[in-house]
Amino acid sequence: MKYPIMIPTRYQRFRALVYRVVKWPYLVLCVCGYLFIALIVMLYLNKAPVYQSELELVLPGTGASSSVALDNVGQVVSQTSAPFSAGGFNPRVNYKEMLLSRGVLNLASDKTSLSAIKFGQPKIALTEQTSILAVSIKGSSAKQAQAKAWALYNSLQDELNRLRADEVLHRDASIQRVLADYRVRLNEARANILQFQERSSLVSQDQFSLLVSSLQTVKEKQLYLQAEASNLTDYTFGLGKNLGISADLAGKAFILQSDVEFRGFLKELDISTSQLSEYQSRWGDGHPKVIAEQQRYKAARASLLSRSNTIAGPHAASVFSSLDLEMNPKRAQMFADLIEASAKEKGITAQIEDLHRSELHLKDQLKIFARESAVLDRLQREFDLAEAVFTSAAARLEAGKADVFASYPVLQLLTQPSLPTEIHSPIPQLGLVAGLVGFLFITSGVTVLCNRRRIINVLLKRS
Repeated sequence: MKYPIMIPTRYQRFRALVYRVVKWPYLVLCVCGYLFIALIVMLYLNKAPVYQSELELVLPGTGASSSVALDNVGQVVSQTSAPFSAGGFNPRVNYKEMLLSRGVLNLASDKTSLSAIKFGQPKIALTEQTSILAVSIKGSSAKQAQAKAWALYNSLQDELNRLRADEVLHRDASIQRVLADYRVRLNEARANILQFQERSSLVSQDQFSLLVSSLQTVKEKQLYLQAEASNLTDYTFGLGKNLGISADLAGKAFILQSDVEFRGFLKELDISTSQLSEYQSRWGDGHPKVIAEQQRYKAARASLLSRSNTIAGPHAASVFSSLDLEMNPKRAQMFADLIEASAKEKGITAQIEDLHRSELHLKDQLKIFARESAVLDRLQREFDLAEAVFTSAAARLEAGKADVFASYPVLQLLTQPSLPTEIHSPIPQLGLVAGLVGFLFITSGVTVLCNRRRIINVLLKRS
């Protein structure tokens, strides 16, 4: 049977070609692999360009400390430890996680008016043995990448400021509650002092100290006056012994010498004595003039004694009946010294007695003040303690407000976000190299598959 010769159609020729090709599946696999790699390379090279902005952040390695001394109250020490002093955690890791956190990324995306998905996530590298964080972020343009880097840095700083403010707020609230208790104790201590001062005679410790000082001054003055009185007593006794009279008689002598009648009688007695001596030496005792002069002498002496008894008493009359101090000024001066010394002695003795009474009064008052001083001192110590605690807590609160970097160390910008000058991705050279390497791998694989029997036989012969 003969078959007619037919001219195949275009479709039949294409189908025949497909059948011939399908008979070599490795060739199909190789071509498909080439096409797939070429497609991937084309997609990589044709994707939108990406720019990358980089910045570096650094944390200081030293802490800070400050000390505040309050006179008569206490001392406040504020210390910020170095962020790397504690071995339990590394603040760089904390800041890395904060840069990748949802809050910081959302805040940064809001600053750039991009969605969180379009903003993307940054890449952060921690340099070993340093406190540096290397941050990089990509953008569709150089300015956008730089803007995203600035937005990320500012967002991190805003988040740190928020956390620091929140920490200070909670710390203030806690310390304010404690301060309220301290304030109540301080007011109670002050009220106890005021109540004690109202019902007692002691107002302050200065008053007690002044009383002790006054008592000591009185005792010292007493000792001084007693020594002076003893000196005057010895002086008066010695002078009176030498003169043969007492200070009282010396005073009476001056009284007699100032009396006119006594002085007249004393003058008459002196004249009569001199006349009597003259007459006796001239005529003898039996002469009428001598007898008359003797009667005159007796009358003058009797008048003198009578006047002396009337003014100074009988004891002074026998001593000063024939004494004229005007005729002996030195003796009159010694009489005056004797009277003055005796008067000073009596005055000092009276002053000593007054001081002794003052001493007794001060001692009685001191006993009362001593008891009250002990109570006041205890109340004052309680008040000082309450004031010191309250003032220290208040100062610690104010110092804590300045210490905002204790939990979140200060973060400094080491290098500003860069403005990219070259495309970060895609890289044509990288795409071509990757395609070439892919072609080589597929070609090698298909070659091995096609000659696997021959390769196996060679290996078996060698073994």
